[in-house]
Amino acid sequence: MPAYPLTTAALMLALVVYVGAVMSVGRARGKYGVQAPATTGDPAFERVFRAQQNTVEQIILFLPLLALAALRFGDLTAGIYGLVWSAGRILYIVTYARNAGSRAPGFLLSAGLSVGMLIALVGSLALRS
Repeated sequence: MPAYPLTTAALMLALVVYVGAVMSVGRARGKYGVQAPATTGDPAFERVFRAQQNTVEQIILFLPLLALAALRFGDLTAGIYGLVWSAGRILYIVTYARNAGSRAPGFLLSAGLSVGMLIALVGSLALRS
């Protein structure tokens, strides 16, 4: 059993969300006839592609924050952060694919949560000094 079971579950879910986003781009390429390496074409394809690319951009911040949160605040806090982040990403990916204008709630949930966690981690280090 992992030492951080909830954090581990959150990490696994985030990776599943990421792989799902990647696979959705592959499906969209076939559906809309956008051959690699092209990244433009049908606007519906472009929305799916941008949702996946934004997830790549966000996961780079999320992964170290998740690990640091587990070490600093414990498994429960980090696990909740990770699970809510993934829910925000799912919401973002689904809403962006349907209508780019509706992506804000999912983006704010996941990105805002990461900014909040970064602030909390920096603050906890400042208080420790």
